[in-house]
Amino acid sequence: MTEKELQDLIDKYLLGNCTQQEQELLDKALDSYNDEDATSQKIDQESRIKADIHSNIFKKEIYSNKKQSSNKRWLHAVATVLILISIGVTFYHINPYEKEKLTSQSFITKSTEWGQRSTFTLQDGTKITLNAGSSIEFPENFIALSTREVKLNGEAFFEVAKNPNKPFIIHTQNVTTQVLGTSFNVNAYEFSENISVTVKTGKVRVQSKNKVGDVNTVYLVPNQMAAYSKKGDELITSIVANENYLDWKNGIIRFNDITFLEASDMLTRWYGIEIDFQSSSLKNCHVTARYEKAKLNVVLESIKFATKGMDYEFLANNKILLKGSCNH
Repeated sequence: MTEKELQDLIDKYLLGNCTQQEQELLDKALDSYNDEDATSQKIDQESRIKADIHSNIFKKEIYSNKKQSSNKRWLHAVATVLILISIGVTFYHINPYEKEKLTSQSFITKSTEWGQRSTFTLQDGTKITLNAGSSIEFPENFIALSTREVKLNGEAFFEVAKNPNKPFIIHTQNVTTQVLGTSFNVNAYEFSENISVTVKTGKVRVQSKNKVGDVNTVYLVPNQMAAYSKKGDELITSIVANENYLDWKNGIIRFNDITFLEASDMLTRWYGIEIDFQSSSLKNCHVTARYEKAKLNVVLESIKFATKGMDYEFLANNKILLKGSCNH
């Protein structure tokens, strides 16, 4: 019996309109409930709900002129059932991440090491590509939840399965991204100065909360990006002229006139290695290059050839030493 059917039977009884068969059905339903079922629930509004229910039952009982003394225990059972229904409604509106504690929802965490990337599909059909050094936490399934919420640390590309009844929400530090069905990139590494959301298809709502608690909301369409500055504590939108933000997903590593130090950070994340410099001057050398699904030694040889003076040496424990000088 559904909650609505049970409520309808209770209403009919209180109005004196129950048939004998409906009375017997209601008796069986109420036998499965007792006072402990209601009092064991720790809901702040329970006392008020119970008082309201008893008040309404008392008024209806007088109106319908029913046998007050013989029905006293039965009406108390009705009150108990209505309390449980009210509690159920209260649970339904709790944030899914809080409701998980009450329903023992299982959470899954996927993570990647530096130099690794991973693609997988959630229970609802949403496809996620996780960049290196990232992790994401999500419920085992979204069936019993009113929203689809995940927590991301790092970078990921989302292709969200459409479901107008269950918004997809990504939590990343001070930024929350909500969609119904679209594709977009979220970059939210802890060490990064910015958290960025870039939309490829569809429409995305991005919200950030500043240090004083104010919420800033922006809506993005394809080729737009929202960047939250951790230092400036603000959310800024801009237009993206190309899809370079998806280079990592497509196996492309790109150096746009950056220093060797910046390039070494990218190589560390991309290949899972550590780079040391023989001299600090090498850190300020600049490099411009593009590589697609290239092996590490190919990248290093290319940089060595372009700089005409830099050399490298493989050390133990996945370490690489850059030495020499740059003579462009």
